[in-house]
Parts: sequence; C-alpha cells; structure tokens
Amino acid sequence: MKILPIGVLNRKGLEIYSNKSIDNNKVFNNSYDVNVNQVSFAGNNTNFNTFEYGYSTEELKDRLSPKKYTKWTLVDVDSDVYKNLNQGDKKTLEHLVKAAEAFDSVYKRLDNVHNLEFEKFLNIGISKGEPQAILTKKLYDGQKGIIGKTVSGQAVALAKNVKVMPGKGFYPEDLTEKEFHQILINMLEKEKVDEVRNILNQRSVVLRDNDELKAIDYTEFFKPEFSKAADELELVAKTSTNKDFTEYLILQAKALRENDPNLDCVADKKWATLQDTPLEFTIGRECYSDKMTPTVVKNPKLKAMLDMYDIPVYAKDNIGVRVGIVNPQGTKYLLGIKKYLPLMAEKMPLKDQYKQNITSSNNVKQTMVDAHIVDMTGANGAYRGGISIASNLPNSDKLAVQTGGGFRNVYNKDLREAKYADGAEKKLNAVLNDSYHKYFKTDALHDFTILHENLHSLGPKEGLEMLGVYKNTIEEYKADVGSLAMLEELKKQGFYTPQKQKEIITSLIFGYTPLGADINNAHVTRNVMQHNYFIQNGGIIFDSEGKMKIDFAKITECARQMLHDAIEIQLSKNEKMAKDYIEKYAVWTDELDMLATKLKSVDTRLNSYLYSPIAKKVLKSL
Repeated sequence: MKILPIGVLNRKGLEIYSNKSIDNNKVFNNSYDVNVNQVSFAGNNTNFNTFEYGYSTEELKDRLSPKKYTKWTLVDVDSDVYKNLNQGDKKTLEHLVKAAEAFDSVYKRLDNVHNLEFEKFLNIGISKGEPQAILTKKLYDGQKGIIGKTVSGQAVALAKNVKVMPGKGFYPEDLTEKEFHQILINMLEKEKVDEVRNILNQRSVVLRDNDELKAIDYTEFFKPEFSKAADELELVAKTSTNKDFTEYLILQAKALRENDPNLDCVADKKWATLQDTPLEFTIGRECYSDKMTPTVVKNPKLKAMLDMYDIPVYAKDNIGVRVGIVNPQGTKYLLGIKKYLPLMAEKMPLKDQYKQNITSSNNVKQTMVDAHIVDMTGANGAYRGGISIASNLPNSDKLAVQTGGGFRNVYNKDLREAKYADGAEKKLNAVLNDSYHKYFKTDALHDFTILHENLHSLGPKEGLEMLGVYKNTIEEYKADVGSLAMLEELKKQGFYTPQKQKEIITSLIFGYTPLGADINNAHVTRNVMQHNYFIQNGGIIFDSEGKMKIDFAKITECARQMLHDAIEIQLSKNEKMAKDYIEKYAVWTDELDMLATKLKSVDTRLNSYLYSPIAKKVLKSL
C-alpha cells in the first residue's frame, strides 16, 4: 500500500497539488494596474515575449491520433431535435450561442493568467504555417488552456515553464499562501474590512495594489465580455416563445451588467423554477478551481479576525455555460424521483442537527430537465480528463440558496451518451468478474447520476466553507455514497427493482474505477476513497485473476456508514477532521494500481474534445 498524503508526489511521479507556499524565484511575476479601465483584454501583462512548446510535433501527432483524442459531437443542424424547433426558438438559440461564446475568454483568464497570451502566440504561429502551433492549438481548444490533464490525471502542459498555481487566475501568480494571509491580516488591522470582504467573495479577480490586494468584481473586470453576453440575452425577448424563459434571460442580462449579488440571486431563483421550457441556458458558477481562498481558515489569527468582522470565506467561481434543447421524454423520466425527495431527506443521518432544505411539509423546490446539448463553453466545455454530464445548481454558497431559493438539475444527454459510447466489453473483461457483467448497464449509470445530483440537495448547507480546500471532496463523496445508501430505501418503495439496484451498484463501481491518483480533483478523489473503503470492508472482493466481485449487501452497509461519516464531517465544520478522513482513504493502493493498469491496457484514450455543429454555423456568420 502506498499512502498519498495530500500535497506530495505519488509513486507514479504525478505532482499532487499542495497548499504549501510557492517559491517566488520559481514563478513568473505579473504586474497589474489596479485601475480596471486600464486592464488589458487578457487581464494581465506577462513577462513572456514568447513561449516554449511543451511537446514536439511528433508527440503532438501521437496525442492527437483518433484513438487518443476522441470527438464528442453535440446536436447537429440536421437532427430532428433541432429541425423540429419553432423558428423563433431557432433564432433564440443563435443568440444563446453567441452569449455563451463570450464567456470562453473569461474562463481562460480565470484559469491561468497566461492562457490568452499563449493563444495569441499560437495564432501567430498558425498564421506562419508552423506545424507545432497548428497541432498545439487543437489540444489547447479541447482543454481550453495551457494546462490540462489526461483521463488518468496526468498533466498535459502545452508550454514549458507555465504552472498550475493555487490561486489560478483569480489571484496574482506570484502570491504565496503565507503572503496572502499576512496581507489580509495587515488590511484588517487597518480596518479595511470591506476590501477584505470583497477579496474573499466568489466573484472578484484579485490584483496587487502596492503592498495590499485589491478585488475587482467580475462585472467590471470582464465588462466587455459580460456586456456582449447581456446584449445577446436581451435580444431573445424578440424571438423566444416561452415567457418564463424570456423573463429569466432578461434578469440574467441585468445581473451581468451590474456589480450587485442580489441581481444574481434574483436570476438564480427564477432559473431554478423553470420546468416546461423548450430551451436551456445555464451560466454555471462553481468553486472547484480556487485552492487559495479556502486556505485562510487554516490560519488561526486570520480566522479569528474574519470571525470578529463576520466576513464569510467563499472560494472563487469559475464560469461555465450550457446551451441546450430540452428533451421532454428524458425530463419526464427524471421527474419520477422528485416525489421521493422528502422521504430521502427523512432518511438522511443526523437529520435533526441541521436545517433541511427539502422536507415532507414543504413544496419541493427542485426542477429537473434532460437537455440535448447545443454548445458548452468556459468551464463546462473544457475537457480536462473528463467533463460534467450533469449539474445541480445553484451551489450552497450562493445567495439564492441562502435566502430560500430552489435548485435545478440539468442532465447533458449528448455528453452522457458520448461518455458511455466507448466500448465497454474489453474493459469489463479486464477488471470485472464474468458473473457480474450482466449487471453493467449504461442506463444504470444515468440512474446513478440522477441520484447523485439529487443528493446534493440534501444534507447540511451552512458553514461548509470551514472545511477549507476539503469542502468539495466531502460534498462529492456525500452525493455518491448517499446515492448508494438511498437505493435500498427506493427499492423498498418500489421505485427500483432488486435487479436495478444491482445494476446501479455494479455500473458505478465498474464505471468509476479510478484510472489514476489525481488527488487534486474532488471527483477522482472521491472515487479513490470509495473503492478503498469497499475493498477494506468486503464490498469489493478480488478473484484469482485480480478481477472485482461485488457483495451487494456489504456495499449498502458500507454506504450507510460512509454517508454518516460525510454528514458528521460537514456538521463538524472542522477542516482537520475532513483532512484526516480524506487522507485515510485517498490512498493509491496496489489494488487500485492493478485495476488502473488493466483498464489502460485496453483503452488508449487520453482526452476528448467537444464539437458543436450549430455553434460553428452560428459563429461562422459573424
């Protein structure tokens, strides 16, 4: 067994993200003008006059081969789904695609301060016919940035000397954790409370201001991009056939133009009520990338000062956008589980120790839609070893949720089908005992995803930021193990058959077998933790050939305890408790390494990329 403490190298040599301070001599400094009107489109003035390619032409050709770089095609212009749309909604889609595309540069800037400069560098090389530039740009477009990762979590670095920083593009690149904490302490000692509050919110880019920091709201920092998107959304009022959808888009446009979280709140609340609309448009704001802000809870002096001034700590939002056409049949299937949400809430462990968002006495504030995907931009469209096939938003840190708003689950039909389209037979033969093959079903993976997203609506929602950088991993873990725990309850209600329960358990264990120790990724980490827990407690057993066998009763028993553990950690608001629990199970063992090696021997894919025919057609006309 090889233990992987968070922040060290695993035995395969993968660099695992650490919260330790970064040597200033090993990073590149950026200089910013804190006057937002003078900030360039890229938001940074780098010291790079040029970049050095990360891969040779031959390496790029290999990585771009069809078996290693696969295409995921979204809704086509010739599909019945698109052809059957009302003409007004077709025109609406055009505006939504244009609005979505405006956020791509926003995401790239928030991801890494060098992304947009690197893109310019590549485009210059392409104009000169340089093969390395042409090939590198294909990978860059797929992962939407210089730094990505393969399906097994290995780094894909398209330029040398550019690194993943804990503050991503949210903070100055040369800002260390230690310096960050000290600057905030100094500012609070000078009673610059509002300034610190803005630095620690979800929606600001933080720049240096002499020996202090200054936060600039997204609506100001990205004013050209946000205004462009708002313009397109407002034009929808002339074309959309659905009154509620139009109202939401107008509210969202207003929120993009003004530095006012209350406007986001109003738009989010309206979006979360949309159920019977022909189209889907999501501006997703999630905080999985920022590893700098959550570190403040580790500093006792700083934490005490933040508590004294009642300053909440929220990790920064990345922005991802989804444009889709609602699938009525798929949506009807999703809604089948809605009436069971109050029952599931009642079955949650420690339920009397926190406020329930869903109870038997209130109207379930949760909408659900299945959507054919037309376009995905920003964080949603960046393929980095994987891509989201569903979401449950807004997150608990958003004002809409904190003031009683509901949730909305959106499932990405085309991405789900693309993910499950890969031939499973060879993989099954590699890692799963033959007698369990009959239980693997791709539609069971969809059922699991439905449960997972709904479990995000259950459990504690207050004070989770106190878990620091471990908050997201525990939340994803809770949603997974909670889904498995609730299977038994839903089977008792007749919603799932015993056969379906076995299919969902088997499909999850097989389909989410980790391919690598990517401990920096909350989704991968939770998979590593779960498999280890099941192996240690007899839920997963290995046959003489090293293939998995499943004890279904043990899996259910384990899941109940794992869900209790997750809720207990969330209620504790104790960062160390979360850290210790994750480190106990986030271990890259010989068993996991064996499974990953077997899977990689039959699956050569490194990455994929999204192709949107409708977006290509719309944008070509610009």
